[in-house]
Amino acid sequence: MSSLYPINCIVAATDFSTIGDAAVMRGAQIAKQTGNALHLLHVVHPLEIYPELMLTFDTHVKDYERLKQANGIESLDALATKIRSEFSIDVTTASRIGRPHTQIIEYVKDVSADLLIVGYRRERNLLDAVLGSTAIRILSAAHCAVLMVSDVNATPYRQVIASVDLSLISFDIVAAASVIAPTAQIEMLHVFDLKQEILSREVGTSEEQIQKYRESSLQHIDSELNKLKQKLEGKHVTSKVVNGYLPETICSRVETANADLIVLGKQGKTNLQEFVLGSVSKTVASMVECDVLLT
Repeated sequence: MSSLYPINCIVAATDFSTIGDAAVMRGAQIAKQTGNALHLLHVVHPLEIYPELMLTFDTHVKDYERLKQANGIESLDALATKIRSEFSIDVTTASRIGRPHTQIIEYVKDVSADLLIVGYRRERNLLDAVLGSTAIRILSAAHCAVLMVSDVNATPYRQVIASVDLSLISFDIVAAASVIAPTAQIEMLHVFDLKQEILSREVGTSEEQIQKYRESSLQHIDSELNKLKQKLEGKHVTSKVVNGYLPETICSRVETANADLIVLGKQGKTNLQEFVLGSVSKTVASMVECDVLLT
């Protein structure tokens, strides 16, 4: 366990799909790295039977859910045996019946998890965008770090982008990256948002004053990034400052750097509506092709 960003309990949720199993394997890898046990969770969705049949044949529905859960437990046990053998870690299994995002959040609270790992499929159509995936719904309620896995190859991360805005959680973002990806090259990315300069011009601020503001701000940013690097002495950490607009600039840098993990702060932690309707972190998570860790 790292003192930089302590992780004491890890939960990986799976639906036994390819991407679900990838989340489990990534969880096993991180559990091995951090010296933790791994909790495997499978949720049986209760709405897989047509609603009209549920009303008419309630007993049949209950039997269906019971058998579905029994099959899931059997698959979980087989997966746990495989992980114990390959990674030499302790594995606990759990099965629940209910809406996946609700049951996952409740289980995470029950075991006081520090890290939840889920498979993530990007929005495929307008309906997905409106309703949101299970992973996105989880983000709006989870009080722990959430790793959304989209890469089916659970090889160690090589290149990580840690997006920092120099707020109080910036250190946690970079520290989490160093714990999740201990052998990777980590780049602290700060986006100097050009919207501030646009607003300054709109109110009549001179170009000379804007330039002075820019130079002063960049000096401050550079100083703060150096302080963060000093706290992470011994880690493979670099820094980069780019001009642009959030979140497009973050996504562009992830692609240019060929990053396999982006680490972000969870905006909207205390404002559910803001997060559900759209935040920088949510937008980036839906746009990039790599895995996403939100702390």
